[in-house]
Order: sequence, then structure tokens, then C-alpha cells
Amino acid sequence: MKKLVKALEFVAVIIALVVGVYVGKNIGVESMLRKGLEPVTLAKTEEGLPEECVGRPAADDIPRVESMADWDEAWDYDYITIEPKNIIGTQVGVRYPWVSIYTRSRRGGQRRKADVVDTRFDFFNEYGEYYLVQLPDDSYVLAEISLEDARKIKAGKSVALPVGRKQNSDHRVIPNIQNLCDQYGVADMEKVFYCIDEQWNQNNNFKVLIIRFAIGAVVVLALGTILIMIVDKIFKVKD
Repeated sequence: MKKLVKALEFVAVIIALVVGVYVGKNIGVESMLRKGLEPVTLAKTEEGLPEECVGRPAADDIPRVESMADWDEAWDYDYITIEPKNIIGTQVGVRYPWVSIYTRSRRGGQRRKADVVDTRFDFFNEYGEYYLVQLPDDSYVLAEISLEDARKIKAGKSVALPVGRKQNSDHRVIPNIQNLCDQYGVADMEKVFYCIDEQWNQNNNFKVLIIRFAIGAVVVLALGTILIMIVDKIFKVKD
């Protein structure tokens, strides 16, 4: 009986760890910290620098890309936004510009991080996933957007993506998503809609990581304690 209880308690801890990691990774920390940012207007884009506009909330006068024709007509220096009908995740992501290229190894040296990864295993949110976003005319374009915006769109919410620009797709990503792009008829794989606020993320990256870790740790501790108590109560284990 004791071995069974110990085994179930171990399983309870593993479940708590999995849930804690999931919650810590997916909770909307950025949206909470960025709440209250002023939307960027068209006038602001005409006088502001890219780092002051890209990734910020889009005002109503920012041009909307509603069709493939709109996408083709947009220049790389134009500030635009998209209100997607749907979104398809590729589970392939590239390392964010503000993330260090190297990490310390156990032996004290440095190890280069991968440039492209499977985002399902990106526990520290260091990589930006490539998505296929559906325009109002049902065509698809590539986009690199925040995880939080992607979740909202998947949940069926109406979302105006932050101000962004067209930029060259990462050539290391395309071979990994070629089949998916062909399946959904992505006509332009050379360009990607990029709307990540690099400046804000660089300044707040450490804070976001700490908050995610703290929330995950609380979930693990609370859930683990509750599950172990349930196991002990079922098997009437005494202290």
C-alpha cells in the first residue's frame, strides 16, 4: 500500500509540474504589463521611428490588409495591420532578436542556441512562431505575431493585430513549413507580416520571465499539495 501511495504522490507531482509549466508559459503576462499603451495612429507612423510603431496597438486609421491584392500592394516600409479570420500554427519558430545567441553550458563554456526550433518545446518563449493568418478574402499570408494574439484568434475573438510591416521571411523556416503553406495556398512565402514590439520585449524580457516562473511555481506548489492531500485522504494516510 505504501508503495502505491508513494507512486501516486509522484504522479501527482509530475501532473503539477506539467500544469505549472503550461500555465507559466501561456499566461498573458505581456498583455497585463502592456495594458494602457496608446494606439499608434497613421500620423504617428509618418513621424515616428519603426521601434516606436511596430508591435504597438493599431489605431482605427492604420491601413487594414483585407485581401491578397492589398498585401501585394503594400511596401516593406508601409505600416499596416490585419484582422485575421483564422490562424494556423506551424509550430516552427525563429529566435527573437533580443534573445542571446549563446547559453552557458554545464562545463562553464558557451553553447549556441538553435536558430529555428519546434515551438512546442520553447519553454522560455525565446522563439517567434510563424503562423498562417487568413485574410478577409480567405487567402493566407505568413505572420510572426505574439502568442497571446494567436490564442485570441484561435478562440474566435476579433483581433486587430498590432502595427506591423512586411519583411523578408527567414529562409531557414520555409523548408519546414513548405507543405503546410502549399496545403493552405500561401501564395507569398517570401514575405512575413511582422508585428513584434522588439524594444518593449528587450526592456521587459527578464521581468516577464520572472513573473512566468513565479506563477508557474505557485501553481506547482498549490496543485501538487492539493493532489497529494487527495491521494492521502483516499488511502487514509496518517502523518
